[in-house]
Amino acid sequence: MPHHDVSSEEILKKAGYRQDLARSLTVLQTVGLALSDITPAASFFVIAAQIFPMTGTGAGWTFLLAGIIALSVAFSMAELGSRYPFAGGLYAIVTRVLGKPIGFLAMVDYVVQAIFLPASIALGIGGYIQTLVPGINANIWATILMALVTILAVLRVKTNANITGIFLSVELAVMVLVTIVGLVHPLTPFSLLIHPVSFNASHVSPVKAAVILAAISVALFSYNGYDSAINFSEETDGSARNVGKSVMNAASLGVLFQVVPAFAVILADGTIRAFYGASLPIEYYVEHAIGPTGATIVILGVILAVINATLAIVLQFSRVIYSTGRDQSWPAPVNRALTLIHSRYRTPWVSVLVVGVLGIGLTLLGSAVAAITFTSVMIIILYALVAISAIVHRVGRLKTGELPFKMWIWPVPPLVALAGVILAISQQTSGDLETCAAIFGGGFLYYLVWARRQPGLWHVSTSLVEEPAKSSARPVK
Repeated sequence: MPHHDVSSEEILKKAGYRQDLARSLTVLQTVGLALSDITPAASFFVIAAQIFPMTGTGAGWTFLLAGIIALSVAFSMAELGSRYPFAGGLYAIVTRVLGKPIGFLAMVDYVVQAIFLPASIALGIGGYIQTLVPGINANIWATILMALVTILAVLRVKTNANITGIFLSVELAVMVLVTIVGLVHPLTPFSLLIHPVSFNASHVSPVKAAVILAAISVALFSYNGYDSAINFSEETDGSARNVGKSVMNAASLGVLFQVVPAFAVILADGTIRAFYGASLPIEYYVEHAIGPTGATIVILGVILAVINATLAIVLQFSRVIYSTGRDQSWPAPVNRALTLIHSRYRTPWVSVLVVGVLGIGLTLLGSAVAAITFTSVMIIILYALVAISAIVHRVGRLKTGELPFKMWIWPVPPLVALAGVILAISQQTSGDLETCAAIFGGGFLYYLVWARRQPGLWHVSTSLVEEPAKSSARPVK
């Protein structure tokens, strides 16, 4: 099954879409935007606070196993994203492979993420600023950040790619520093990596494999964001294969820049009990290893990483919201507004404002938004739909020679991804699962009662859905 060298713009036109967004990004810039969305530094510093106390010296294995699952999901996204390089990203893929009803639920999933994720990331800046300036109002700083990135996100996507690129270089330098410090001054014997233990105030105890596996769902959240390379596909120049390459490059770097530091931190601080009891263990590690001044520099780098991540996420989800309007998901006046393109910057400025204003409102709620954990479940569910789509697309509907980017060692990646997300979902709380079920129930009701029945609504072009290999197979509806 050879690669099919076709431009993303050609596929876009074949699907019946116009080229409204500015196709000005290079592959490197798209990778930078997606990696900024993952934001290795901010994700690692926040997620580690949950994983290290839970898994002890087994934290590295949690990050590694989650990384394998994330790369497996990324392979599925890369192959499908190169075949369907649309701003709607994952929901656009699911719709064309699994059909409009399931695709509509995938769209609802993405929209919920667009509402809550930017604010939850922006709120992270307050905690780090408070470590430098105690007593400040974290919510106000988060709100200021959301307002700032909303203004920036209206500008040309190439301008924003350059801004995020500068911030990303600082962020990755921080992660390299964290890694070098751990590898240069190892204090933990390798035996504690092979036989992990956890520490508390009274005793040392072995870490069971079940605990390491249970923490995978948390680590998966720290790798999330590589799918944004697909959301920027209508602005990435060149072959559709570039979309798949961008997804894999971003995912690989996002995993690398968290797995290696995780093991380095364990080697440096793995036997220090206070490290596992700290509210911000990585901050404790840095201050313990290189002193208060070095820790301040690293914290400033993490603050830049949070700013970078918030900007990248607003950029990504504004493309998703724009796509929902273009696919006629809402009442006509809403669809027209969401698809308005800025005459000078060629960006979906109304969709940017929708994501930004919602984020500003939610940051004012502060702790209430921080307590929302069902978004991680929404992410995992969308991963599951993508893995299923990758299997269905290859087995049931793909014509020979139509893959701009082909995943390695098929069918291992989607099977590993599906097994991993099922494991992750099994570890979620019943409350979060019930919340997600209610959201999907409401979305499906809207689809049945309104979107499916109104002429012109949910008008997703399925012209690229392949005909079945056998005439007896049922077509996608």
